[in-house]
Amino acid sequence: MDTEAQHLRKRVAIVTGASSGLGLEFARQIDRLQQVDEIWLVARKADALDDVAKQLDTPAIPVVADLTSKADIAAIKQRLADFDPDVRYLVNAAGFGKFGDWQTISDEAVDSMIDLNCRGLVDMTHATLPYMSRGAHIVQVASAAAFVPLPHMNVYAATKAFVLRYTRALRWELHGTGITATALCPTWVKTGFEKVARESGGGHDVRHLLGAQKASTVVSRALTANKLHLAVATASPQSCALRLIGKVVPNCITMAGWDIIRRI
Repeated sequence: MDTEAQHLRKRVAIVTGASSGLGLEFARQIDRLQQVDEIWLVARKADALDDVAKQLDTPAIPVVADLTSKADIAAIKQRLADFDPDVRYLVNAAGFGKFGDWQTISDEAVDSMIDLNCRGLVDMTHATLPYMSRGAHIVQVASAAAFVPLPHMNVYAATKAFVLRYTRALRWELHGTGITATALCPTWVKTGFEKVARESGGGHDVRHLLGAQKASTVVSRALTANKLHLAVATASPQSCALRLIGKVVPNCITMAGWDIIRRI
């Protein structure tokens, strides 16, 4: 593609999970950067996406999709093929977790966590990468839970470990393309995560979300880390400490420590 033709393509940011939480905050902060012509807001709830679109100065396109649905992923691929955008940002913020052990979390919740947090994220990344070029940005929302195994959040933590490992390997594969991939690994964030996480038989297995951060702070630090070409954005001293602990402390000790903390 020649330079003139590429210049005519719309510069687009794609944000999944954009109806609330970190996805909503990413949409707001990318909007303020004024680096794209459109923001595609991806989530399941049409009314919520319409409300978000009204908050932004950049033209925003609601894309109603369930990322666990192969049909909806195929529809997004077709939309990309039809519009052939120059994707400048891909933020995969769609995801959820549940508190509880293997006996109290339903099979449906387990399957949905794996499908959305892992497969949906990979499917969106693979769908979007052909439309990205030098200078583009990928932020994959993982969690500090990726650094250590967490009993009573075992599936959620495992899915986020997948996101971290996947993003680091993808970053290596993208070497030389000028596309920057960063895994965002915060600790607790003040979003709707807790409400959803407690909707299970073991909803109170984690008693308090200690040290929760503002979404605006986490997103600002994630975008800065990506701009600096960092592989991982920890976003807080606590998350940075957990990253170090996960590297040097045996898992049996970290799990025992977590079992105390979750009861506080």
